[in-house]
Amino acid sequence: MHPSGPIAAFEGVSVQYGSVTALDDVTLEIERGEIIGIVGESGAGKSTMLNLLDAATHPTEGRVVIDGTDPQRLSGREIRLLRRRIGMIFQRFNLLGNRTARQNVALPLKLQRTQDPALVAELLDYVGLADRADHYPAQLSGGQQQRVAIARALVTRPGLLLADEPTSSLDTRATEDVLELLAATRRDFGATVVLVTHELDSVAAIADRAAVLEGGVLRSVFPVVRSAARGERDSYLAHAQRVLGA
Repeated sequence: MHPSGPIAAFEGVSVQYGSVTALDDVTLEIERGEIIGIVGESGAGKSTMLNLLDAATHPTEGRVVIDGTDPQRLSGREIRLLRRRIGMIFQRFNLLGNRTARQNVALPLKLQRTQDPALVAELLDYVGLADRADHYPAQLSGGQQQRVAIARALVTRPGLLLADEPTSSLDTRATEDVLELLAATRRDFGATVVLVTHELDSVAAIADRAAVLEGGVLRSVFPVVRSAARGERDSYLAHAQRVLGA
């Protein structure tokens, strides 16, 4: 990873799918080591931004720079190497049902034709599931499955961790556990976390900044202020809801 500068930047980025504009002239820098929430309603462009950050797609106009590199200038092999430094956490966990928790966490290493059983065990312990290492996804709760998914995302030691609606299918307690774990990854692994969600409370809980999308347009970027004073938190929520038209 590069030692300084933003870990990712959108520079006048537009994405067009036929007649549909998914993103319209978005400019945003994601600072190294921050937790940033990208929020908006369905169809706002959140998933498109995530796909750009994962180098899974490219802009129609403008450019995205990830860790100092423009993926559009890379070969297929170079993109695969870049993506090894990017961790992904999915809304529906994306665990393999015929693999144990241990095997799911080890999968990214297996795809790289390497193995590190000690690291896999360490990460399962880190997410609080050392005693569930040999359980299959169907034997785990939704919150436990998401914690396995977080361990899997961390196994390649990514500098950039992308979380796509990671709590939307979880109950309140599991949501709190997952958010605490995401916040801890910044502290313990030095990861930059991009939290894509429509849940404003999740952003209010852990993010340093919020970027609000509406109809593919970046409407506002502002710091999240947490305080024991309820009024300050309500002020942030009211601002985001006003921008979103909620």
